[in-house]
Amino acid sequence: MGKTALERMNLILERNKVRDLKRAYGSRNNSEAVRNAIDQELAIKGIQTALRRLRERGTLEDVFNRAPSRRTKRK
Repeated sequence: MGKTALERMNLILERNKVRDLKRAYGSRNNSEAVRNAIDQELAIKGIQTALRRLRERGTLEDVFNRAPSRRTKRK
C-alpha cells in the first residue's frame, strides 16, 4: 500500500467512548482507535452503496425480504 497522509487535528471527543473504541479495536493509542473507527464506517458505507446499486440494477435478489421494497431517502 502507499503512504497515507496523516494530519494533526484537534478534536473534542468523549473520553469514555474513545476508551471503549480503543479496547474494541485493540488499538495502541487513541489516534489509532479513531482512525480504525473512521475506516470501518467508510467501508460500511461503501458496501451499503455497492449493494444498493446492485439492487437498483436488478442484479441482486433479496431472498429474505429484509430490504425495503422502495428506495428510501436518507439525510
